[in-house]
Amino acid sequence: MIEERTIKTPMGSTKKYFYNSVRPAEYRRIAGGVSWPGAEPGFIVVIGEDYHEDPTLKIRHFRVLDEFESNDVIKKMYDFRNVYKVQNFYGDSNNEIMMKFISRFNKKLDSRKKGLYVSEAPFVNDPHNLKYYAPLIRKRLDRAKKALWFGGESQLPNKIRGLTSVDKASISSHPAIAALGYAIAGLDEPYFDYTNVRETQEIMLNNYNVAGL
Repeated sequence: MIEERTIKTPMGSTKKYFYNSVRPAEYRRIAGGVSWPGAEPGFIVVIGEDYHEDPTLKIRHFRVLDEFESNDVIKKMYDFRNVYKVQNFYGDSNNEIMMKFISRFNKKLDSRKKGLYVSEAPFVNDPHNLKYYAPLIRKRLDRAKKALWFGGESQLPNKIRGLTSVDKASISSHPAIAALGYAIAGLDEPYFDYTNVRETQEIMLNNYNVAGL
C-alpha cells in the first residue's frame, strides 16, 4: 500500500518520500499516535503528512490513513508500522508497564526484524495536556483552514464531537483524542531532514576537493 521512494535534488542529494499506491498520494512523513489501554480501550492512529505544502494555507495537510481501538494494541502497532511505513509512534514512553510489554514483544521477534519504539509525545506528562491537544486538533478542522482529513469509516469525527469540555476532562478518558493529539503534536515539531543535509554536505565537500586538485 505504502512504498518508500527517493528522488534526486538539484544538488545531487536524495530525498525520501512515501507513495500511496492504493489512493495515489505522496507523503513527506508518516507517523502514528498510540494511547495505551486502561479504563478505556487503547487507540492507534496513523497519519500521513502531504509531501507538498498547500500553496494557499502554507501548511501541509494531515490525512488519517488508519486507526484501531482495542485493549491489545502492540501487535497492531507492529502491523501498521510495516504496512504504512510508520517512521515514529508518539505516545507515553514513560508508561513502564507498556514499555515492558513492548520490550517483551521485541525480544520475540526474529533478530532480522526491526522492533517497536515509542517516541515521547510533546507534553504527554502534563496533567493538563488535553487543553493542548484539543485546540491543536480543532485548529486543523477549522472550515476556512481545514488541514486534517479522515476516512469515511473513521470513528474520530464522532469522538471529537463528543469532547464538549477540556477543563475537567482527563486525557486517559479520551484515548482516541489522545492518540490523534500525540501524532499531530509529533508531526508539528520542527522538521529537519538530517539525511538530506548530510548528503548535501558530502557532495559539496567532494566537489570542493575535486576543484582543489
